[in-house]
Amino acid sequence: MNSIDFTGVEEFTLPAFNLVGSGPLYTGYGVAGNPVDGPTFGIKVRESKTFSIADPIIKRVANGIDVSQIPSWQDGGSIRGGRVSHCFRGIWIHDVGEGVFVSDVNVSDCVFGVVVDSGNSNIANGQTTRCSVGLLIGGNPAGLNGAHGSVIGWNSRHCSYNLSCQNVTLGHYIGGSNFIGGQGGADLGGIQIYKSKGIVIHGGQTAYAKVLVDDTSQLFMKDVLFRGSVDFVVSPGGVFDAKGCMVMAGATLRISYDGGSTFSAFSGNTP
Repeated sequence: MNSIDFTGVEEFTLPAFNLVGSGPLYTGYGVAGNPVDGPTFGIKVRESKTFSIADPIIKRVANGIDVSQIPSWQDGGSIRGGRVSHCFRGIWIHDVGEGVFVSDVNVSDCVFGVVVDSGNSNIANGQTTRCSVGLLIGGNPAGLNGAHGSVIGWNSRHCSYNLSCQNVTLGHYIGGSNFIGGQGGADLGGIQIYKSKGIVIHGGQTAYAKVLVDDTSQLFMKDVLFRGSVDFVVSPGGVFDAKGCMVMAGATLRISYDGGSTFSAFSGNTP
């Protein structure tokens, strides 16, 4: 099947289909020859007031599912089920793509698994695996309305960065989600909070990760289970608060408040 462009289509439904492009395969973080940004796509949605996309299989295009709404604010769309892999961006919600609901999607082997640059979008009950960045929230500093939504019940694992929040100004809620890295190499499962305010990670599991909070950011963690070792690196000026968190036997937690120069043992909860 060829790419499908729904630009200007006010209302539509799209049932299960299979689309395979001719782009390169993703072979690992930072590897030459990975998918690159470009004009190819699986599905493009723009200026659609109501839409439903169900159970697509999309591979080997620059942008698997591309949703935007310039110049007006519209919402009422959903993306449910399916498999997206070997893309530069698996799912990309941007430029006032407000109120899009994404659920039950399996995204793997992409440079960026799911990218959310627009507000009030809800990402639920799916997973990103073996990507350079599994979830990128608010990555575009020139975004028209920024990320301010939720991620619920998501499983992001074995990515170089399982979660990266960048340039988020109105907060983002992440609940009941798991961020699991490997034990070495590029599979470090990092969590990066960069130039972002009001990031909340509530519940779920975090393991085998380095959590980075830069000097302009705020990260709040509550009721998280640390099932494997985690390092927390907070730059001076950054805000990090953890309450009600639990640590499984055998997990080692360390924290640095000077950007990573010195570490001390960490209980999992701040005073």
